[in-house]
Amino acid sequence: MALIGAATLGRGAGGATAAAADKIVGGTLGGQAPLWPFYIAVHKGFFAAQNLDVEINFAQSGAAVTQQLTGGAFDVALSTGITDPIHAIDKGAPLAIIRIIGNTAPYVLIGKPGLKTIADLKGKTVSIGVPNDPTTYFFKRMAAANGLKDGDYDAISAGVAAARYAALRAGVADAAIVLPPLNFQANAAGYVTLGFAADYVKDLPFTGMATRVAWAKAHVAQVKRLLKATDDSIAWLADEAHRGDAVDLLVEVAHAKNDDAAASYDLLRRIDYFEPSSKISRAKLQNLIDTERKLGNVSPSLTVDRLIMPGITELTD
Repeated sequence: MALIGAATLGRGAGGATAAAADKIVGGTLGGQAPLWPFYIAVHKGFFAAQNLDVEINFAQSGAAVTQQLTGGAFDVALSTGITDPIHAIDKGAPLAIIRIIGNTAPYVLIGKPGLKTIADLKGKTVSIGVPNDPTTYFFKRMAAANGLKDGDYDAISAGVAAARYAALRAGVADAAIVLPPLNFQANAAGYVTLGFAADYVKDLPFTGMATRVAWAKAHVAQVKRLLKATDDSIAWLADEAHRGDAVDLLVEVAHAKNDDAAASYDLLRRIDYFEPSSKISRAKLQNLIDTERKLGNVSPSLTVDRLIMPGITELTD
C-alpha cells in the first residue's frame, strides 16, 4: 500500500506543481529512522524540487521489496537490505544498485544486567541470525575483536530483531543483536549495551537503492533527479541545526516515540549511518561480494560490474 507520496505537497521548492511532476513508484523495507531521508524528501520538498512525485510503498522484508521490484510493481527500491538485490542480480534478475543508503550497520549488541563487555559473553548464549544471515557475520567480527572465537559461546538463531530481543527477555539468551529502537527500549528496561557493530565493521554497506534496468534506461533523467533529491535530503538531515525538526517529523510521520526518535538521530549521526553521496565505492561492493561468497549466498562468478548500471551508478576507487 502506498503510504506517502510527494503529490501531497502541492507546489514544491522548485516551483513545479505536483500535477506536472514525474511519477516514480518506489518500494522500501518498512521502518522508522532508516527511512528518514525519504520522509524528509517528501515533507521538506526535495522530491518536489526535482519535479518528482515519488509514491512510497512499504513491504515486510527486503526479499519482498526486491521480488516486487523484479516483478515490475516498483520502479525503484528506495532502501532495502543491500544483499537482497545482490542475491537477485546473481540469480539473473535485471536489476542494478544505484546508491548506498545505509553505509554502516546499526546493529547493537545488548545483554543482561551484570555483563560489561563483549568478552564477558564467553560461555554465554547469544541470539543472532541464521548461519548465512548478516547479523551472524557482524557478531562474529565483534566477538573476534574481543578475543572470542567459535565455540567460546553458544548461538541461537532468530530471524528478526524483535525475536532476538524476545529471547533475551525470556532468559533464553544472555545477549542479542538488535536494531534501533529496540536497543533504546532494552536500555530503559535495564539491559546493557555491549557494543555497536559500526565500531567494528566499517567496510560493508548495509542498505541500498536499486532499480529495474529496463525502467531506468527509459527514465535516466528521473533517476538522476531521484538521486539528487536523496543527496539533498541526507545533507539536510546531517545538519545538526535540523535535529529538532527531524525528530518531530519522525514522530509525526513514522509514529516513533519522541525519545526513540531523538536517540536514533544521535546514534545514526555518531556512526555515520547515512551515505552522503550517490557515489559508490567499488571496494565496498567487492567486500560485500566476498562476504556473501564466504557465507555461500552468491556464486563465484559474481562481479561488481554486474551489480551496477553504467551511466547511472557512479563508482569510485
